Amino acid sequence: GELGVASFGEDMKLLHPFHLPFSSDSGTDMVMNFKFDQKRTRTSLCVESAIAALEETGGSSSMQLVFLVSDGRIERDSRDKLKRLIREMMERNILLAMIIVEGEQKQKDSIVNMKEVTFEKGKPVVKRFIEDYPFPYYIILDDMAALPEVLGDA
Repeated sequence: GELGVASFGEDMKLLHPFHLPFSSDSGTDMVMNFKFDQKRTRTSLCVESAIAALEETGGSSSMQLVFLVSDGRIERDSRDKLKRLIREMMERNILLAMIIVEGEQKQKDSIVNMKEVTFEKGKPVVKRFIEDYPFPYYIILDDMAALPEVLGDA
């Protein structure tokens, strides 16, 4: 198969195109382009861009796999759009797996402990952020060093 790698935040940037062979040099160049300095993450734009990048490869009759490595935080108003995009990916035979990296965050800052307030019939309702999470396949990593093993097991 082919491997493509992109970084995302405010926009998506393809760091390793699908058609190029993966080597130690391309891997080094790719890793050097991960900055983690974006002010905002536009997750729905990233998912749309991933669909477009996979379409540019000519599509595939076999299953395509997308790993999205992120802190897992998404814009509150993009949940419905993300659900629609993920449904579209499944229809196109693309499986999206979200890998949430929490690192050394305190337990109270964990995505599983985050809460948000919504309004239903004019009344505030408090629920856990992860309750209505649009990504059906996700894993939460506390240790970034475990990422290669987790990807290998996937």
